[in-house]
Amino acid sequence: MKPKLIMFNESSTHFTSAIKLLIFDFYKTLGFNVYKIEPREFFAFYKKIGINLETEQQIKEFISLFGKLIGYTANWLNFCKALLQKTLGKADLKKVKELANFYQENLSYKLYDDVKEIISLPYQKAVLTAQARFLLKHLQLEKFATIFTPRETKFLKPDPRAFLAVLEKFKVEPKETLMVGDEIERDLIPAKKLGMKIILIDRDNKIQDPSIKKVSSLTQLKKILV
Repeated sequence: MKPKLIMFNESSTHFTSAIKLLIFDFYKTLGFNVYKIEPREFFAFYKKIGINLETEQQIKEFISLFGKLIGYTANWLNFCKALLQKTLGKADLKKVKELANFYQENLSYKLYDDVKEIISLPYQKAVLTAQARFLLKHLQLEKFATIFTPRETKFLKPDPRAFLAVLEKFKVEPKETLMVGDEIERDLIPAKKLGMKIILIDRDNKIQDPSIKKVSSLTQLKKILV
């Protein structure tokens, strides 16, 4: 049975007084993709190097594989070698370099404008993400938070061991921690099971569930926490 995601009362002082650590998801919580080309151009390039994604199932499996591999890699070359090995059964060096250059030129991340609202919050802060550290370096998140990728934790969310690695680093208890993320299954449920406090960020107001306390922005989160 899934834990009920009943949240705190915004007027409660007990909630904030118990918190020592804020853990943020990255994608769709703190930042988002920036694509310089249209999706169809990605698929055209994949086909050019031998990756044929013609069915919905093939596309779904490729996206899943991308997400599982990226966080464990040190750079685009390292990632593309692993990706081609998995999809084509071999990693031709020329194709690895072509794909790495293609990604580097056409895919990056930006922070939401409201990230500035949480920088000065009087709590320790961490970012627990499936993304690769090299993809986030230009965002300078390290100035206000400790970043944990699968290379550090050795696990991907929703594996509870990914969350526990963060708690161990900060030497805090689950009950002293607030997890903020946009995915109920990957971010909130595993955190809740461990005993953390949780809150959903739903920027597009897509989740309509009265049992889930949510915010629509980090500005709104700040108002709750200060």
